[in-house]
Amino acid sequence: MRRFSLVLVGAAMCLLPAVSTPSTILSENFDELTPAIAVTSAGVFTALNGTNVDIVGNLNGNYFSNLAVLPESGNALDLDGTLGNSQGVISTGAITLNPGVAYTLSFDLIGSQRGTTTSTTVSFGSYSQTFILQGDDANGMVTVPVTVSSTTVTHLVFASNTPGDIGALLDNVLILAAADPISGDPASADPPPVPEPRAFTLSAIGLGALLLMRRRLNVSPAKQL
Repeated sequence: MRRFSLVLVGAAMCLLPAVSTPSTILSENFDELTPAIAVTSAGVFTALNGTNVDIVGNLNGNYFSNLAVLPESGNALDLDGTLGNSQGVISTGAITLNPGVAYTLSFDLIGSQRGTTTSTTVSFGSYSQTFILQGDDANGMVTVPVTVSSTTVTHLVFASNTPGDIGALLDNVLILAAADPISGDPASADPPPVPEPRAFTLSAIGLGALLLMRRRLNVSPAKQL
């Protein structure tokens, strides 16, 4: 009976769905960029409406090195650029969001670190929020869930509402998609046509062992001889 119980537990475990990890839709920490002023392209982001931003970081000889106290080590964006239309509005390319998928948006947004109070509006799908930060605010990690009721093509946008050339600092932008609870596919909300091969094989083996043990237990003592 003990062996039968162990097989039963093993078969039940085979029937459990495989645990999936979230898929990364977008990840940008700006560390691959060279600090520069008045840029219109920064990693996955492009400045809109003729605006620009500054890439700040700790680079020898660069006057932005005093801003190395950023949300995380490495580079970040000053959402107010330099000269011209410096009130930055930056956007990713088009991102398709599907119903039934749980998305998570996270980013570091901190104060200017130069005494200026800043205002920044963040938009992504149905999510939109304005952050007003004191100049010395350094607690900027934001994580929000995002879902949609129908297929939605959207952009992740960070828009500075602060005139001048001193803005909030942005770093570590990340979008994750949790596997769809029906299909197991973060890129689709449709149910799968067939089970996954590995899960199907394990289930078949477990059920086969379960039936074999049950048959042996039901054999009479006379037949065992």
